[in-house]
Amino acid sequence: MMPARVVPTEMFRWDDLKALCESPGPCITIALPAFHQGARTLPYSIQLKASVRTAREELLFKQIPQEDVEALMKPILELEEDPEMSVGGRGMVIFRSPTAFCRFYLPGPVGARTVVGRYFHVVPFLDRLCTDREFYILGLNQKHIRLLRYLDGECKEVQLPPAVPKNVEEAGAFNAPDHMLRNRSAAGKSSGAMSSVAFGTGSEREKGNERLHHFFSLVDKGLSNALKGKSLVLSGARYEVASYRRAALYPHLSPGDLGGDLHTLSVQEIAHLAYQSARMQSASKAEKQLQQLRELAGTQRISSDIRQIGNAAEEGRIARLFLAEGAEFGATLEALESESSEDLLNTAAVLSIRNGAEMFMLPPETMGPEAPIAALFRY
Repeated sequence: MMPARVVPTEMFRWDDLKALCESPGPCITIALPAFHQGARTLPYSIQLKASVRTAREELLFKQIPQEDVEALMKPILELEEDPEMSVGGRGMVIFRSPTAFCRFYLPGPVGARTVVGRYFHVVPFLDRLCTDREFYILGLNQKHIRLLRYLDGECKEVQLPPAVPKNVEEAGAFNAPDHMLRNRSAAGKSSGAMSSVAFGTGSEREKGNERLHHFFSLVDKGLSNALKGKSLVLSGARYEVASYRRAALYPHLSPGDLGGDLHTLSVQEIAHLAYQSARMQSASKAEKQLQQLRELAGTQRISSDIRQIGNAAEEGRIARLFLAEGAEFGATLEALESESSEDLLNTAAVLSIRNGAEMFMLPPETMGPEAPIAALFRY
């Protein structure tokens, strides 16, 4: 047995998943619910003891040699003594195989589970990994704008770049656009040598809209380099969001907005809204892709048959794989007949990811007749 690749505890990412899908079996997947001091949930170390017993029994039942079982379990047993396992934190997942030993935190809740199989059990985590994991949030307000960075379920305030005005008044210190210049007209009945008076080019509301447009143009220009190509989600009054979209040239504005006034919310409340928004955007993208799949109905390019999809996944022929959230085949009749309790959906997902397929997760009611699985083949 090769030495295990040990990875420090960090947030679970898509790149981590792709590497794990390459791992040879037997593979042990242990999910531990979040633990917080004073809460009713048990510390990780206590949860892990029960998972270790289950994993060892499963390995022996699969007739894995005793010495290989002990080698696989050794680093997991050592985790029970790790001080980090007694400290509160997010939901955790542990992966162990002959070539890998990793533990990760997860955005969002996770249920307790221990699975032993040919592949790591990844389906329960795909809905979090298929969403946008990192983006920026801009809270729009004429008196004070607020910039935050969202990363894996957490939000942090970000200092505005020096080139970004913090409010409309500060934006007035910059050069005003040409269309805001004032016109002048002669006063009185005669235009001889009489003095002139100023008049505006539009109503006060129009002038306010022009100032707001100018302000948001400067904000957009000042943020473009700082955002480094990451998606930007807007939040604010409807007219402010609409005005910013008209003024902005940044190509990575999110089509969805974040509800609520960010200036009255804590970073924890904003993070919750951001997570929900990311899920909605992911579902919207998946629905569009599913519609494209449905347009190919009647051709050989698509299928909802788990056997056909499984074979195509093993051959590397799947371009896009759609799964219903929460769906698992478990020990189907076919799996039992072949003396295997492998989850067929998970197997199809692992092999598809291994071969570079795009993954999409949707609620079962959205997938409709295609649930719980559908695939678009490369050929």
